[in-house]
Amino acid sequence: MSRYLFSLSVAIIFSCQSSNAQILDSARIKTQKVDTLILVTQQDINDYVSLRKITDTTGKLASYISLIKSAKETLVIHPKSNFEFILQFTERNERYQAIVKKPITKDDINEYLSIRKITADTTGKTNDFIKIIKSAKSRMAMAELGGGLYKAVDYETALKDAEENFRLRNLVNKVLVVKHERKMYLLKDGKAVKTFPIALGRNPVGQKEYEGDGKTPEGIYKLDWQKWNSSTFHSFHISYPNKIDSARAKTKGLIPGSFIMVHGTSKGIKKKKDWTNGCIALTNVDMTEFKRIVFQDTTIEIVK
Repeated sequence: MSRYLFSLSVAIIFSCQSSNAQILDSARIKTQKVDTLILVTQQDINDYVSLRKITDTTGKLASYISLIKSAKETLVIHPKSNFEFILQFTERNERYQAIVKKPITKDDINEYLSIRKITADTTGKTNDFIKIIKSAKSRMAMAELGGGLYKAVDYETALKDAEENFRLRNLVNKVLVVKHERKMYLLKDGKAVKTFPIALGRNPVGQKEYEGDGKTPEGIYKLDWQKWNSSTFHSFHISYPNKIDSARAKTKGLIPGSFIMVHGTSKGIKKKKDWTNGCIALTNVDMTEFKRIVFQDTTIEIVK
């Protein structure tokens, strides 16, 4: 094993006098902290095949080179990591990508219709079926390759769950916040499907100008990431400042601020009318429903 780990170390420069030292591929990793040449040699392949006890290598050389090179690149970025763990993770990731990137065929769709006993008119629904099947296959792959992190389910259950996820993802395609009403509207194609009361920043009237002004911004943004188990129950980040916000602040010599969120209530305690630092607050009950049917990358528009 020590020989294997040695041969898989990075930045190995040596003469290629033996067939096992033949360089098959290389890559240069250059960051602020690292400038390293990675080599994949025939010896790397031999050691990998031996380690994995692989007996049939026909037609697999290219995939082995890709896998070992990717693992070495990861080791350069995370030098304290265990290489065998990185190699195993890389193998699983490549197998996962192979599964989820495989095109959905007509046979896949027919199998789905049969399993779910769908007999109604399916005209115009092919793209929806493809999304559902891809989601189910992705879940199956995660359960198979996730090292016990994901619960294993049968294909029919995965399809049923994918259908429900697809339904939820299509309930809301925009969030509208009307500040003077203290209302949030969850919209589907312009029609409100849910309405929530909200609290705003402690100085809510007008556009946010700078960090610390206590105002809630106005504009069109994205809910671009989430934070679980936050001090305010759960939160979605609003992509403030946008280019307009940044330019407006710059002309005034100000810092526009950041970390504007849609979130729940601290420790579930009801607050006064407007209490945030510029965020949009829901009750924890409403945030539970919000995060169930609103997903990352949804557009949020905030108006006066």
